[in-house]
Amino acid sequence: MLYANCAAILSETAVELSVQMLQEMEDRREAVAARLVRIREIHGLDKKTFAERAGMTPQTYGAFENATRDLSLEAAKKLRKTYGVTLEFMYFGKIEDLPHRIATQL
Repeated sequence: MLYANCAAILSETAVELSVQMLQEMEDRREAVAARLVRIREIHGLDKKTFAERAGMTPQTYGAFENATRDLSLEAAKKLRKTYGVTLEFMYFGKIEDLPHRIATQL
């Protein structure tokens, strides 16, 4: 009986942790998406143009900006190369190493 109770408690805890982890991932994805929108707006571009200049399809980029897909490292590197935005900003919101013209508009 004790074993069954412990197993049930552990199972509930695992489910709660899984839900919490999924929520954190979703929150992070939405934060990354919001930063991408802001960078695109600073450059004054629509989604299609912004994506294509970085060598991505509008559909792929749109999934990042709409927070339906995690920003891949490959895509982040393309955005860094094209627009000068740092990986640290895209993933973590750190503005210290952003170009001054971008950092002052955030």
